[in-house]
Amino acid sequence: MQLPPVPFLLFTIAFHRFSAADTNLSAKGRHESMRRPSPHPNLGLLSLFLGIGWQVSALNDGLAGVASQNGHTMPLRNLCEDATNDTDTISQQVLSTMFDDGYHKNTLPSKNKATEVVIEFVIQSIGQISEITSGFTLDILFSQIWHDPRLRFEHMTPCLSNLTLGYQMVDQLWTPNVCFVNSKKTEIHSSPTPNIFLMIYPNGTVWVNYRLQVIGPCQVDLSLFPMDVMVCELVIESYAYNSAKVVLNWRDWAPVFSIAKSKLADFTLYQMRWTKNNFEYAAGQWDQLTVALTFSRAYGFYILQMYMPTYSSVFLSFVSFWIDVKALPARITLGVSSLMALTFQYGNVAKSLPKVGYVKSIDVYMCLATGFIFFTMIEVALICYIDSLNNKERKQRKAREKEKRMDLLKNKTSKRKPKEIKNNYGAITISNDMANDTDIRAGKEEPFTEIRENGTRKESQAPKDVNRMFESLHALAAMGLLSEDEPDPTWTAERIDRICRKLFPASFTILNFIYWVYYLYHSHQAEKQALNAINDMRE
Repeated sequence: MQLPPVPFLLFTIAFHRFSAADTNLSAKGRHESMRRPSPHPNLGLLSLFLGIGWQVSALNDGLAGVASQNGHTMPLRNLCEDATNDTDTISQQVLSTMFDDGYHKNTLPSKNKATEVVIEFVIQSIGQISEITSGFTLDILFSQIWHDPRLRFEHMTPCLSNLTLGYQMVDQLWTPNVCFVNSKKTEIHSSPTPNIFLMIYPNGTVWVNYRLQVIGPCQVDLSLFPMDVMVCELVIESYAYNSAKVVLNWRDWAPVFSIAKSKLADFTLYQMRWTKNNFEYAAGQWDQLTVALTFSRAYGFYILQMYMPTYSSVFLSFVSFWIDVKALPARITLGVSSLMALTFQYGNVAKSLPKVGYVKSIDVYMCLATGFIFFTMIEVALICYIDSLNNKERKQRKAREKEKRMDLLKNKTSKRKPKEIKNNYGAITISNDMANDTDIRAGKEEPFTEIRENGTRKESQAPKDVNRMFESLHALAAMGLLSEDEPDPTWTAERIDRICRKLFPASFTILNFIYWVYYLYHSHQAEKQALNAINDMRE
């Protein structure tokens, strides 16, 4: 309801009754009439009422003029004071005023300068990270804030602090067309309606928030797997407007943060960085906002499911060094079983990884473990070969000894040729036939001829002890106990086993220490390089 025109009625009555007083009704005249004594006693009081009425009328006219922009008369002040009217009615009146024929959603809010769009990125949950697809899945709350002066309504009503609207109204507004240019797939959650939040402030600031599921790319380098680091990035830009029309900026305070309560099973998010840069297209220069998430793989699963069983298989293969050399089937079975178990374990891990053309950390470890089991099998073959060589040499030595004995027996049964000895008196023939083997064993004393210095000869009998000595030597030779002492072979199966019992476990321990130090160091360096690369992008 408008105020009644009381000041104008008072002015009319005063004009007819006090026309003779020649009173000035201007502001200055009113003050002067209050100072001068009035010829009529009621003229001062009438002038005071007239001034107050004129002030109220002017204020009412001003509010009516503000509320009647664009040809619509909206007494919103009275509506705000009236408790029977709710804000929905006011909101409808404001919306009907804003979205009239003068608003076009296809035109930019600012004609003379670029529209600034502030971006906020809230991680609600992290779904999964896949090495096969080189991607990750995020559920995010994505906010865009910009100022559109055509949507101001602060001059229309003081009753509304903001307008909160449904998702249908987004299609009626101008939007900066911000998108994730490198995403593989982006969807708006619908549960059951599209999860879009829209709020308009009295000064024309528009806040649009989307609840999205985004599948983005990751930089996958499995050289250090399972101690690798993955960097996943999302690039945001306005798809339709270059930087001359739309400027993208991160919010000044914490534009990217996470409210996710769940944790990934095999990765740990330990760094979030955001940057801004420009990208040159053929159509001009575009602003780009990049958010980079750095993930470190939690390799505890692989230690329990891969490394520890592999250690068990390798050390189990070392048990064969303590098994008897002659138990060849047991040693071969132990080595083959360890090798098959190791191959089966590695197959379970390899099938969940992409087929890359470079060597991974776990490949190096598996080659190391497989190599030790393989060399364990080689050691079994080696000792079998050496043992066969030693047995062959032993048989050959026995054959040679037997042949010597046979030759000795042949020489004893054959007669010796007569020997001639020359002296000053002429040639002397000594005929000393050796008895046969039975004669020696019988212990018969055989004669022999002794030549003296004067040339005479004397027949004599051999001493009994000499005959006994020959008899003993012959008996030992016949039993094979009288042979040449030959040294033992340098390498035997037992000696090789004793060496391998110390060499293999010590070598495996040393190489494992080198392996873990090397790859843990490079994993730490990869994390630092990822952070430095993101910092360089920010600069």
